[in-house]
Amino acid sequence: MIDRTDPPNESASDETLGATQPVTALNLRWLILSLVLLSVLATLGNSLVTAYRVQRDALVDHALQSNSAYAAKVASSLAEFIHSAQNHLRYSASELGKAWGDPSVMRAEALRLQKQDGDFNSIAIIDSTAKVLEAYPDTLQINGSTLRSDAILKAIEAKRPFISSAYTSAAGNLDVFISEPVYDAAERYVGIIGGSVYLREDNALHTLISRHFHHEGTFAFVADQDRQLLFHPEAARIGDTLGWSKTVDAALRGESGSMSVRNYKGVPMLAGYAQVPGAGWAVVAQQPREVSLAPLNTLMRDVLLGMLPAALIGFVLIWFGTLLICRPLNQLSRIARQLSAPQASEQLRHVKAWYHEAFSIRQAMLAGVQLLQAKLGHLNQQVLTDPMTGLANRRAMDQELRRLERTGQTYSVLSLDIDHFKRVNDTFGHDKGDLAIKQVAHTLQAYSRVGDLACRAGGEEFLLILPQTDVESASAIAERIRQAIATSDIPTVGRITASIGVATCEHLPTTAEIVLKKADECLYRAKQGGRNRVESYLSMASSDSE
Repeated sequence: MIDRTDPPNESASDETLGATQPVTALNLRWLILSLVLLSVLATLGNSLVTAYRVQRDALVDHALQSNSAYAAKVASSLAEFIHSAQNHLRYSASELGKAWGDPSVMRAEALRLQKQDGDFNSIAIIDSTAKVLEAYPDTLQINGSTLRSDAILKAIEAKRPFISSAYTSAAGNLDVFISEPVYDAAERYVGIIGGSVYLREDNALHTLISRHFHHEGTFAFVADQDRQLLFHPEAARIGDTLGWSKTVDAALRGESGSMSVRNYKGVPMLAGYAQVPGAGWAVVAQQPREVSLAPLNTLMRDVLLGMLPAALIGFVLIWFGTLLICRPLNQLSRIARQLSAPQASEQLRHVKAWYHEAFSIRQAMLAGVQLLQAKLGHLNQQVLTDPMTGLANRRAMDQELRRLERTGQTYSVLSLDIDHFKRVNDTFGHDKGDLAIKQVAHTLQAYSRVGDLACRAGGEEFLLILPQTDVESASAIAERIRQAIATSDIPTVGRITASIGVATCEHLPTTAEIVLKKADECLYRAKQGGRNRVESYLSMASSDSE
């Protein structure tokens, strides 16, 4: 908020003038302390960052290796399942070939195979014309019917062991069909025997994948050659066709390994992938990167907490060291602000300048006291304009407020402060901060009417005095100024915002101090309310009464 102190009169003494000059330079004690702390913090920060990166890379590498091994293990298990199923089907095909066309043998073999191999949800024996000779269980009464699904026709045309892509059967199930060709006693191709795995029901894929250990956040999914999901922890996604996926593409090419990718929701994942031998399916095991790195955050927090006691002790030692070094200079600094005082010379002699630099400064000050006192008389001739912005300075501001108070005029005051100005200086440098201040000053001048007085009260704080203006009109002007500031682009900096407090002597005791105080209270309310807003004294009083 704006520091409301009375400016010196034109005839003020040199001592008073020196005491009211704003201290803009850094305090040496804080400067030394800051430099030492920055050096320590930079070293410590570099160590922590290096440790963090090493641990992060180790955790990421471990997660990638684990997921790669997990995907390979799942792929191997699925390959064993398919190999076992094909062996069972191959044996049944050889038995059927010996008595092809015998309904009792076909029925018995279908029952035996379905009971022996619980991996299949249904068994079908189909001749070379796609006619169903035997099905078990035959819930749809398809015995004797001819099938026309692409998966069945491709299996018949293949005349070899065949694994279909996922397809929707006549019963509405999402199936994978595994088949073996049947040759009769004369080695003629007569048909196929196959088993269906219902993907949306409990099946071998669910059982095999659930056997494997997967740590928190890790899950696996399986896609066929057509990129359809055969298994996914989110059951609703089974049967979906995947879009672009680096891991699935790599697995379908026969590659295995791991990589960092983003899933379809844009979440960073650490994934391992492998291909199922014999089926050409892609298996991907992945874990959110955030879950993998969660232990690292706990570790770094514990490290920082463990370092805190030593850091506090070091800070105390540095603090006392800077006090000892800066004490003579602080004493000289205080005397320097009152060099015109009669006791200045005596005070200088009592300063314990125990090191060379302080001693030299003290001697130079003693030699220059008389010359400085002679020149201080000229300092009362101060200009009324702030040199950076061209706005009125504090002296002109206070003179105008005293004039309005003497004449008893109604007036309003806008107290304006740039939001997060320190962030501008820290991010872009003080030269860009000065540019932001000049931009706000230009906006104030542009929106000032004839008779208004725009002032720079100090730093990033401004004041606009509006004679003969009530609080509603002043609030409207403040809102236009706020919008203009918020929508103006500043080179390099971009856009900034400002908070504005509005107060008027129309609803308050007509003393400048009270008006300024209420404007500051409104400005504080605007800051507390989220910044980049205008708060007037009336609105503040209304909200307080509620």
